[in-house]
Amino acid sequence: MGLRQLEETRLLHLADECELRKRSELDDLKNEYVAMVSHELRSPLTSVRGAVGILSAGLAGPVNDKGARLFHIALSNLDRMIRLVNDVLNLERIASGATSLQVEECFIEDLAEQAIETMMPTAQAHDVELNVNADLQIPGRKLRFHGDPDKILQVLINLLSNAIKFSPPNGNVVLDIQASIDQLTVKISDEGRGIPEDQLEKVFERFRQLEHDDARRLGGSGLGLAICRAIVEQHGGAIWAERNPTKGTSFFVTLPRSTQKLHTEEPAEKAYARAASLARPPIIPFGTDAKSNQATTRYPYEAD
Repeated sequence: MGLRQLEETRLLHLADECELRKRSELDDLKNEYVAMVSHELRSPLTSVRGAVGILSAGLAGPVNDKGARLFHIALSNLDRMIRLVNDVLNLERIASGATSLQVEECFIEDLAEQAIETMMPTAQAHDVELNVNADLQIPGRKLRFHGDPDKILQVLINLLSNAIKFSPPNGNVVLDIQASIDQLTVKISDEGRGIPEDQLEKVFERFRQLEHDDARRLGGSGLGLAICRAIVEQHGGAIWAERNPTKGTSFFVTLPRSTQKLHTEEPAEKAYARAASLARPPIIPFGTDAKSNQATTRYPYEAD
């Protein structure tokens, strides 16, 4: 290769680096702008929500049926906007490293039970059955791990919420728990129409929603799964989705059981780059009988 070709190659590399740097700077500016706008919106939205709530309750005067319906619509939309703003701010705090993990010893079954109990009214409203299947290493002893229980509970609730939302009436959502010596694996499966193969990774991107009629009809901020990934990877774990062989989708979450792999101070954006370079961890095959040894809101064993 001559000197001219070497110089052309070097200039091409420099151009590529400049383009990547520009894109990164634009992404940073976009994220900062979205976070700033969200922060400025949260206080007035909360104030408006409080005022509308007082009016709808009739504390400022009687409200007729038509007015009550209009207030209900207003409150629903205000709640949706506040959730969106809070999701944006939560994700930005995690991504910037401003949120650290409050690590303690946890039992994954307890967190699964709390998540099931939290989502049970929603499941009943959608006529969806919730089940838990925990594979205990030693009967009578729960599965310990070290992590932030509030953050992991947030992940489980979010995944269950999505599974319920996209399940048909009389559908079944199953939360499976498997364990090895150093790792926990949680699998949440639904019986919905499933995520297309080409969107299984895209659903974890910010503001990303599925490109089919159900997603557009059911709505959502498109931030829930991005937040889940940031939390899981901050714990040193991994999260991904797979289509089920027959119908529906399964989401997998792996978590280390010790504190050695936790990234309590690592910004999530760095965790993304780190996790992207790693292969998916091996998964112990799950049983094919989803209804065996399941419990809905309680477990037939106690912590030792």
